Amino acid sequence: MSNNFELISIFPTGLIKIKFKDHYKYNFPEVEKKETIPPGWECSVDTSFPIINDDDPVISPVVRDNLKRDLKDSIVEVFRQLNFPTNIDFPELWYNIYHDNQGQEKHDHSSHVGQTVPFWSGIYYNKNASPTEFFKCNSTVIDTQKFDGYRESALASCLAKSVSPDAKDGDILLFPPYLKHSVKSKPQHKNEMRMTFSFNITLNS
Repeated sequence: MSNNFELISIFPTGLIKIKFKDHYKYNFPEVEKKETIPPGWECSVDTSFPIINDDDPVISPVVRDNLKRDLKDSIVEVFRQLNFPTNIDFPELWYNIYHDNQGQEKHDHSSHVGQTVPFWSGIYYNKNASPTEFFKCNSTVIDTQKFDGYRESALASCLAKSVSPDAKDGDILLFPPYLKHSVKSKPQHKNEMRMTFSFNITLNS
């Protein structure tokens, strides 16, 4: 018997997952656990935010510049296929290193006053990838539609407050900069160093 209804999902949020073709070039050594926390952050993490400086102890300027070029090449290639603008740049590239009990609080990449509004934001999962949790905008209003067993219903994905897309080493995940997201430490990460690179994409005029 055919269904006599149609479930229409409107206003979906698009994320783009890309296989980084040059991932094999970037195998970074383990580093000891430490905290480097920028002002205003409320988490335990070792980060170079907002950029990787020339004197960075983990990433050399040559490696940094090569990584930016290779990431951009992979993204531009996909943007061409999607008929997106390819006149892009990402002036900001930083790494985040996590050990056990380290992660990041819920945040977004929306610009501060006076800064360029990003076109897209991105994460490159370099080592021991763990999924990033993304949160639905204005998620409290959907609670009125929830009912016992909604997770097994056709509306499950529409009513979810957060989603953690599968991520593997070598994946690049692009997302709208306004989308809030967080990183959590799980028991299996106790003896693993996790490393990601984050960036904001801008359009060149």
